[in-house]
Amino acid sequence: MVWDEWEQLKADALARRQNGMRLDSVAGTAGCAAAGAPDLKTNKSGNDTAVKALQGEIPQDTDKAGSHADDSSATAVREFSGWQTGSGLKDAHAEWELQVKSLKGRLGQDKAALEDSHQHLQYVDYGVGSRTAQIKAGPHQGREV
Repeated sequence: MVWDEWEQLKADALARRQNGMRLDSVAGTAGCAAAGAPDLKTNKSGNDTAVKALQGEIPQDTDKAGSHADDSSATAVREFSGWQTGSGLKDAHAEWELQVKSLKGRLGQDKAALEDSHQHLQYVDYGVGSRTAQIKAGPHQGREV
């Protein structure tokens, strides 16, 4: 029984090999992406729009929103000086400034990543293409399926 199963598996493998190679695919799709699954694509115009927004509008608005509380917080800290409320407001405002600085840093990282994404995807494509081109087609010597 086991021997018959082994022979059937070998025959199936040989039939698949003779039908052609199938990489990263679902059975029955002949090497294509799964039915209904979208290909990996980039949206160059959307990417450029996002980078432009991260270079101008978003950082400016972040600066405005971040500094909005500065004057009123400074006034409240002065009014409540000597009270626990004053020191608490001062600590809260210091934390706010750290959060704004962290957000601006993250926005800068996102902008840089978006600027580089198209180029990185092209390098991946070129790398896969060059490695695939090195594969030698045909039967391997000394191997039987």
